[in-house]
Amino acid sequence: MTITTILCDLDGTLVDSRRDIALAFQHAWRIVVGNVPPGAAEIAQHIGKPLTTMLTELGGMLSPELLSTFLSVYRGAYSRQNACLSQSYPGVVVSLEALSTFRLGVVTTKETEQAQMVMRRLALIPFFQHVQGGSLGLQLKPAPDTILAALAALQCAPSHALMVGDTPADILAGKAAGTMTCGVTYGFGMREALLGCAPDFLIDSFGELLNLVRMS
Repeated sequence: MTITTILCDLDGTLVDSRRDIALAFQHAWRIVVGNVPPGAAEIAQHIGKPLTTMLTELGGMLSPELLSTFLSVYRGAYSRQNACLSQSYPGVVVSLEALSTFRLGVVTTKETEQAQMVMRRLALIPFFQHVQGGSLGLQLKPAPDTILAALAALQCAPSHALMVGDTPADILAGKAAGTMTCGVTYGFGMREALLGCAPDFLIDSFGELLNLVRMS
């Protein structure tokens, strides 16, 4: 089936954002949880999951009221940092330029405004026709909701789309939405975990995506 549309995860796929995310997460942890936060490397292993899931899996058990405070403090700190420590992965910009004949979208667990902030900072916004973040009423990956919303905005049938991401949630969401899937091994996810989800393709650098879609 011909690929006409490429959907990309943001953190760990297009952008290495681990330092900005870790700093904001640790700041919110100190303010709200009140003890020593997890280390940056430990936090990075959970990037790509919803913040509430990250917090729980890292041992931050909070009441609903404190959870809301944590999310607010995190998002404020992350916004103030303005993605100053984030950078595009090698080959991303030049590859996006070469993919200009495809419809391109981003599907992320971030709020749309925060995703757009990161993409503006790194000059990625012009390459994409749609940025789909988490929205009320949409379940986040690995549910297919955000992918289906992005495909609707891009007017593309799932069978003509490719979902590219670095975690099992990206691959499972793509499969559930009916797209082809491509795992990337250079991000925050583990190669073995990606292989366990049986993606259609697996690449070790973003630049490899060019040959992959040209052969489709």
